[in-house]
Amino acid sequence: MASPESPQSTEMVAAAKRRMERWLLSQELLEHMEKAKDVKRPAQTGPYISISREAGAGGLTIARIVGQQLGWDVLDKELLEFMAERYNMPRDMLEIVDETKANWFYDVLGSFLDARIISHDSFVYHLERIIFLAALHGNVVFVGRGAQFALPRNSGIAVRVIKPKAKRIEALMSLQGISHAEAASRVDELDKNRREFCRRHFHHDIERPSEYDLIINTDRLSDQAAAELIVEAFCHARRDNGAAS
Repeated sequence: MASPESPQSTEMVAAAKRRMERWLLSQELLEHMEKAKDVKRPAQTGPYISISREAGAGGLTIARIVGQQLGWDVLDKELLEFMAERYNMPRDMLEIVDETKANWFYDVLGSFLDARIISHDSFVYHLERIIFLAALHGNVVFVGRGAQFALPRNSGIAVRVIKPKAKRIEALMSLQGISHAEAASRVDELDKNRREFCRRHFHHDIERPSEYDLIINTDRLSDQAAAELIVEAFCHARRDNGAAS
């Protein structure tokens, strides 16, 4: 079960955000992106770890611990904040399309009803550019959103965090203070939306084991132990591929 963040953890997240904002909004990276605006998949980036997760499996908490252990920045909802700031996109509209299943009516007719509405295709286009920017900087942990499908695999590792559904439902019940039925429905909805998001926009199945370098079942592992496995796997991958530490 994910526990509330401590003041120290919250301060670390805020400090990481300030660091990311400094380089993400820098003129140097802006110029780089203008030169590379037609590049869909960079050949090389800095080191990264991408963590795909089942709803309620503890993926975000584990990602935060990995970031602390490596001294790296962790990008989850922060990606939306950077998109909103760099591309002047409404933050609340980004939340609506973030890791959700595409809706034809919303994408095609939504902008006619509300000029602030952002289509899924526009969201993913800008999302990929922000992920690219973060990966160029390197030393970053991505949480969800198909990051590993937008980046070169030789620069990082892809991890999947899973857990038995019954335990994930219990986790959401405790974390969000909702009923079993509500938690079960929420787990199904989140899993389906994330699966459809990656299938439609990246043409990959996030539930296929071969998409990952490491799959961790957190049923009998603590968040700390899972994070240590991820860090160890990353270090082995870097060493075995001859990368500098």
